[in-house]
Formats: sequence, structure tokens, C-alpha cells
Amino acid sequence: MTEDNQPGADGVDRLRRRQGEVKPSRTVSLRLRLGFLAALAMTLVIAERTVSIVRLERSDLAAAERHVFEVTERGVSQYQNALVSIRTMLATLASDSQMTPEDAFSFSPGTDPQAPPPDPGLTPSTPEICSRLGRVLEVVPVADSLAVTAANGIVRCGTSPNAEGLDLSGRDYFRIAMRGIPSIDTVARSFVTGLPSVYAAQPLVAPGGRVAGVLVARVNIRELFPLEIASELGPGAEMMIVDPAGRVMITYPEDPTLIGREMGQKAFVAPSLSRTSGTVTAQGPDGVRRIYGYSRLPSTNMHLLVGVDERTILTPIERATFQAGMTLLLASCIIFLGLWIAGERLIVAPVRALANRLVRFGRGEAIETERAPTLITEIQPLAVAFESMTEELTRRENALRSANRRLSSLASLDPLTGIANRRSFDAVAALQWGTASQIAMLILDIDHFKKFNDRYGHKEGDDCIRRLAQALASTVRGTDIVARIGGEEFAVLMPGATIEAACDVAERLRAAVEKLAIPHDGLPAGFVSISVGCAACRPEPEITLSDLFVAADRALYEAKAAGRNAVRCAPSVRHEPDPEAAIVSSSDRGTSADG
Repeated sequence: MTEDNQPGADGVDRLRRRQGEVKPSRTVSLRLRLGFLAALAMTLVIAERTVSIVRLERSDLAAAERHVFEVTERGVSQYQNALVSIRTMLATLASDSQMTPEDAFSFSPGTDPQAPPPDPGLTPSTPEICSRLGRVLEVVPVADSLAVTAANGIVRCGTSPNAEGLDLSGRDYFRIAMRGIPSIDTVARSFVTGLPSVYAAQPLVAPGGRVAGVLVARVNIRELFPLEIASELGPGAEMMIVDPAGRVMITYPEDPTLIGREMGQKAFVAPSLSRTSGTVTAQGPDGVRRIYGYSRLPSTNMHLLVGVDERTILTPIERATFQAGMTLLLASCIIFLGLWIAGERLIVAPVRALANRLVRFGRGEAIETERAPTLITEIQPLAVAFESMTEELTRRENALRSANRRLSSLASLDPLTGIANRRSFDAVAALQWGTASQIAMLILDIDHFKKFNDRYGHKEGDDCIRRLAQALASTVRGTDIVARIGGEEFAVLMPGATIEAACDVAERLRAAVEKLAIPHDGLPAGFVSISVGCAACRPEPEITLSDLFVAADRALYEAKAAGRNAVRCAPSVRHEPDPEAAIVSSSDRGTSADG
């Protein structure tokens, strides 16, 4: 057969070149094109799987943080139960009249700092009391030892060897108990054990109301320590209790070298000393990176820390990542091989057959009437598959965008109160400043809120802030924006409001808070109140949003200076040369002594 009579694509090209219809061009194999499309498809799949694995890792880490925090809170509950037990035991013992014999009234506490040290020889012993203390310890494991001190701080008797005659007059828990207040405190070094210890003190009140002495219990720290939850945390877990200075009181697993060491500057301890509770990921004292949950122990400033080895969380994820990678690699090889075979049989062969038909038709030869398979028919399933993949990727992208929008919304809200936070308040204020013809701002501060926290505790303080936020949000106008901009500080942005309208709303807010009647013994009125500063202006080039904030802030201080539970309105807003120096941050006001 001659060259011109050879069938196939080469014959077609030679025929077309001979007829001058086309010039020779460089061609690319269809199989290579299919391989390229397969590589593109696998790249998209791998990218999607990579994103899924990253999200899974983040989700697992977040779940681990929640689990560690829940375990920590359970440990705090056990501590509370132990605390109730020892307080009940001390209160029961102190209520017995035999604990305050008549000879106690002949001694007075050594309150004079110039007085000589108390003389143990002047302190009578009471062996009948000591025998009762020993029997109590047999049934109350939460106490390691018990002791009775005279009013001068000298131990009359105790269950620990050589406790009698010790001088406890310099201990804070003894001094507080001598004022008639039960207390629990930590000491860096116990006189008896030489180690960091926790002591509980109960005043012994004689008939007539006089504190005749103090009943002291050294708390069994192991009873406060939730060892039964250690099995839930897996290998590499760590637990410890630290005192307010970051000094280690007890650890699990036991490590005598850590007891008494100050770790307040360590990354896994430092956050717990400045916050009530939370989680942190950091290296432990042994260099192992852990997820730590921490929480302040009630009635003391000690903190419980529970850490779980980060590797126990990441190892399954890394294993899953490796398995997913190997699965994708194997799937890629199978897909490439399948596409090569399928392309040869389903696409290349039909195209060659069609080319032969065309060549024969060009030469005028008779051809069969049977219709040859077309390329479009063979490619259609691939097109449908790509369409489905595109729809799935679009759906996932839309879901991710929706999730991002939800996260963005959550980032603009204060987690405690559910109203706007400082970040979103600043953003809205900046937008309104550029569009509103008139704008007013209120700055509100809860009066003496530090005293409220000190008296009722942080839990009640958080509840108070939530109730105030709800009252404020339900009292303002529909167009106003209420935000929590500090610990106990709130702000209200009033677009289009004059100073008169702002003052009227401020007075209604003050009355709404007053109507809540939240008890606050630290205030003359006996209930929680707020002070409000108001300012309003027209946005002009010569003044700024900071000037409006400064004016409202100064009005707030005028309301505080007027006795609190008051509203004061700034007569005007003027430009401040250095507004940043004039603005007192909400965090400073939240921690100030005057509230």
C-alpha cells in the first residue's frame, strides 16, 4: 500500500497538507490532555480533603479544650464538697461549749505591734480538748491535723507532734479568725510539715460573744485533689494546685521536686493567676506540650490546673491524615490508569475509526452506513461528573462562607451579655460619624461594682452585668446601639439624637436599672445603680469622634462626683489637642477602687 492510501489520522494530515488547507502544527496527545484533566480533578479533591483535615484538627483541639475544662470544673466541685466538709466539722466543734473553758477569758489577743512576743508558758494546756480532736480526725479524713490556739496565738494543744506551743499569731488565717470570721488560707511553709499547706481557721466564741481562741485545721490537700478523674485524661496528663503566688502545692503524677516551686511566670500557670478560669496550650514543667484547663478554687485564690498531652489529640489526626494521603495517592494511580485505558478504548479508538471513515470518504470509497460513535457522547459522563463536582464544591464554599459570616457575627457580640462589644461599637460609631447629621453618646458605669464583686462574688457580678445589659437594651430607642465597652462600663450610640433626647434616654436608663433593685449593700441606697454621662454634637471637620467620647466621659465623672446614681450632660463638645490622653480606658475604670 502506498503512503497516500494509508488510513488513519496521519493520512488525513497528509491529505490536508497536500491540499494546502492547513500548515503542519504541533499536536498534543489526547491521553495527555485526559491526564491533565485528571490531575486537575485530583488537585481539587486533595485541596478539599486538606481543608477538611485542617478543620477536623481544629475541631478536635477545640473539643479537647472543652473536655479538659469540664474535667477541671468537676475537680473544682470536688474541692467545694471537701471545703463544705471541713467547714462543717470546724463549725460543729466550735459550737461545743467545752471548746472554750473559763481560763480562756484571762488572755487577750496580742494586737499591739509593740508588745513582746507571746509567752507559751502563759498559755494553759487543755488535754481534754486534744483527746476529742484526735477522735474527730479518725472520722474526718479531709483534715490532716487539728489544733486549738489561745487568743494570743499560742497553740494550746494539737494532734500533730510538737504542735503545742507553736506561735500562730503571725498567720493571716489566725488574725482573720480572731475577728470572728472563719477563713481558709495557704502558707508557703507549714511550721509542722515544712511544706506548702492549706489551713482552715474557725473562731472559738465564748459566752458573751468574745473570741476566746481559734480552732485550726491543716487541710489534707489530697482530699481536695480529684485523682479519680486522672484516668479520663490519658497518658501524659498532669494536674496541680498552685497558690496565689504560683507556688505548687501538690501535683499529679507526684513530683517532690515541684512542690513549693514558684511557677507564676511559666506560660501554663501565668494565665490562671490573672483569670478565674479558662484554657491555655503551653509546655509543662517537664517540657511536654499540653492543653491546660484552669479554674480558681472557691473561697481561696488557689487554682486547679488540669493538662492533657497535646499529642494524644494530634496523633489520631496525623494518622488519619497519613491514611487519607495514602488513599488519595492510590486513588490517583487507579484513576490515571483507568483514564488511560478508557481514553484509548472509548475516545481514541472511536476518533481513529471516524478518521478512517473520513479518509475513505475523501477518496470516494464506499463506507458503511452504520454511524460511528461520537466524541461528545463519550465525554458527556465526564462533563456531568465535573458539573457534579463543581456543584459540590460550590455548596461547600457557600457553607464555609455562611459559617464565616456566623463567626463574624459572634465576634461582634459580647459573650457575657449578648449585646455589641467594643469592636463593633467602634465600627458602627465610625460609620455613623460619617453619615449622621446629629449624633449623641452615653457612657454608663455601674457604681462601686468592685465592691459588689468583692461582696457577692464574680458569678453574681456576671449575672448583674447580664441583667443590666438586658434592661439597657430594652429601654433605648430602636435606632440606638447599646454596647459593653469594658468590665462594668457600657455605651449607647444615638444617631440623630440631640442632647435633650440623650439626657432623657439616660434618665430612663438610670431609672430602669434602679427598678431592677439588685441588692448592693455597698451603696447607700442598698441596690445597684449606674452613673451616666451624655454628650451630643454635629459631626464637623474641627471635631472628632474621640472628642465626643471625651465629652461624654467627663460628664460621667461629673455624675460620679455628684454622688453617683446620677445623669450629667456635657454642655458642648470641643476639640481636644490630645484626645488619647484624656480618655480613661474602660479597663482602668473597671478595676479602679471607686467602681
